[in-house]
Amino acid sequence: RRSCSCSVACILLTNCFQVSCFSKHSTAKKFRKERAIFTRLHAANDDKKRVSILFCPAQFCVPADYDEMLSDIQDHFENSLHVEIGTCRVASLPRTSWIQVAKSLPTRDYLDGNLITRKTVPWYYEAMEDALSDIFAEEEETSNICIIGHSIGGWIARGYLGGLSFSSTAVYKRAQTKVTSFITLGTPHSSPDTALVDQTRGLLREIEQTAECSSSFLVNERGIQVTNVCSTGVEGRFLSTNVEELVAAASYLPLLGLEARNVKGDGIVPLELGLMEKPANHVVIERSESCGGLVRHASVIPTPWNLLDAYAPSISLPKDFLWYGSKSVLPQWADYIQ
Repeated sequence: RRSCSCSVACILLTNCFQVSCFSKHSTAKKFRKERAIFTRLHAANDDKKRVSILFCPAQFCVPADYDEMLSDIQDHFENSLHVEIGTCRVASLPRTSWIQVAKSLPTRDYLDGNLITRKTVPWYYEAMEDALSDIFAEEEETSNICIIGHSIGGWIARGYLGGLSFSSTAVYKRAQTKVTSFITLGTPHSSPDTALVDQTRGLLREIEQTAECSSSFLVNERGIQVTNVCSTGVEGRFLSTNVEELVAAASYLPLLGLEARNVKGDGIVPLELGLMEKPANHVVIERSESCGGLVRHASVIPTPWNLLDAYAPSISLPKDFLWYGSKSVLPQWADYIQ
């Protein structure tokens, strides 16, 4: 009996020792695993970049037209390990500001198609710097800037980055070192010789011909990641019963000339003009990858006639009328915000 009791005692002691060792081993293993996870998360946080956004609006569009899009961008990056969205600002342009373009209409430069941005849209550049000033006031030195331009806002921002504002302010100088990415949405980047008319009356040509505005200079010399987003969702056709196709054809024709046959674009800007030369990134979108809807130029109808409330939101199109900033389309280009 004593021998049996001793055997049982030995077995129990052995089991207890094994359980104790296993418990210690398990705890140590769990600790090492948790420490590894913490280390990875800490490293990820160290690598996480804070990026603020300056948004440059389309003609006659106002900041309120882009509130939902900017909110969706913040949601898109909420769980990102690499990018944290900082302060977001839209260049605050009331629709009445576009009246100032009329000053250039009776000039020889307008008739000859030789307008320059510095004299024609200085108020747009000033609005950009006001928005940048707000961003810098709220952000630390480590925050990067991404400039996103919609339609005309894209090529005006391109001119600003290329120095065509001839600004010498502290805001401009700081912006030149803090902008790390530049994205255009449905922006015409060239005015070809085949065009029936230069709708910008020389403004776009000035930007095209300025070396500092080229994607090569911005990417290779300035270190700015340049991305052009353009849709092929709407084909332009004059022989059609589809209103969108008729409107697209009427828009593409003056921009491309007689070559605008069966051309695809976003309904306003044809794909051929929406992309800068390489090394710019090209993001060509036809449909939303999540819902399959066609992607158009904008989600609102600009209202230039509403001068009594110059900051009132433009007329919204139906929710199923997708554009570059729609929540279901954003994931197809938003990761270029860096």
